[in-house]
Amino acid sequence: MRYRALAAATAGLCLAGAPAAAQADVFNGRIAFSSFRTDPRGLLGDIFSMNPDGTDLRQLTDNPLDDAQSDWSPDGRDIAYRIRKPETPTVNFDVARMTAAGTDHQRLTFTPIGQASSQPTWFPDKSAILFRWSAPRVSNIWQMGPLGENPVLRYDPTPAHQWYPSLSPDMSKVLFASTTSPTGDTDRAVQTINVDGSGLTTLFDVVGSFDSAPAWSPDGARIAFESDADLNGGNPEHDREIWVMDADGSNPTQLTDNARWDEGPAWSPDGTMLAYSSGSDDAHLDINVMTSDGEHLRQLTDYPGHDESPDWQAIPAPHSDRRCGDLAESGPGARDVRAAGDGLSCEKALELAAQWSPDAKPGDRPAKVEGFDAEADDFGGTERVVLTHRGNGDGDIGNDKLVAFLYQP
Repeated sequence: MRYRALAAATAGLCLAGAPAAAQADVFNGRIAFSSFRTDPRGLLGDIFSMNPDGTDLRQLTDNPLDDAQSDWSPDGRDIAYRIRKPETPTVNFDVARMTAAGTDHQRLTFTPIGQASSQPTWFPDKSAILFRWSAPRVSNIWQMGPLGENPVLRYDPTPAHQWYPSLSPDMSKVLFASTTSPTGDTDRAVQTINVDGSGLTTLFDVVGSFDSAPAWSPDGARIAFESDADLNGGNPEHDREIWVMDADGSNPTQLTDNARWDEGPAWSPDGTMLAYSSGSDDAHLDINVMTSDGEHLRQLTDYPGHDESPDWQAIPAPHSDRRCGDLAESGPGARDVRAAGDGLSCEKALELAAQWSPDAKPGDRPAKVEGFDAEADDFGGTERVVLTHRGNGDGDIGNDKLVAFLYQP
């Protein structure tokens, strides 16, 4: 496959963007996605998760009625997703949630027959969930509590259909795609409105093109999306490609440039990478990862059918001063080792992580490593490990030493 960054000279309308939200320290956790590999017919999907290198594949749902459109909660603990209605399995959808490990499945919406709830996204503070409500010839954006309480119409910005709503990281704007074709759904535009419902703004809209699936970067400064537009000869095949632009719609840039079908971008929590679906057509897709400037890194899944809609888990991390790298390139081991505190070198941090890692199995996690207390917390298959020096807390903040990393069992 060929990948490049192609800066488009024209597209969209521009609006001064809201200030980017401050970003906390975070680890890049697991990638959730939908796959049809459990259905021999390739018609109904389940939700899986995997490490960012494609290892440790885990099935999170086992529902014969089709699960899809997973969205990680901002604390990495839960996933909202779409289900088919059990009472009408051939049509219409509702929203559910589960833990990061695929337990405690709860149906959140009970939309009347003939209507559907889908495409859930968490508020950045986890206080609520936005979702798409739809019925024949109409759709709009609704909101409910994190357990499905008080569902209410929140935004109805245009007479057209709305798709993939999400709040900006600073919770000042709502991003979505709108159908702009007079009939059918062959033409979409990427738009925003202010959180109070004012200021409808078109960010990217090429007449006749399918501009959709927009996603905020973690700092709110950029938006990734999919489009089949051909601007300046960058997409002569008119297939789906991945784009990014500034949050105000300026500087639209085509990242993928190939004769394949690329769709559904999702940012890594640290904003350096994008996961997306890619394949020969929209029925034959695998999950891929590239840098946020379009350099292809790896194909994560290899399934002859349909893997789609990746979303990347954010795992909160303690503040650290240094990034020290990984202990292993693949397979089990410590990843993204970080260190903080005067006199604690990366070499020592890696050594401490190596001492903890061999014993990191259920029932045999070391509570101490040299002069550090160890605490491990499971995030659905990936452990967040924090080693805290027992001499910390004497008032000399600069000497508070810790080591933090992810452990992939």
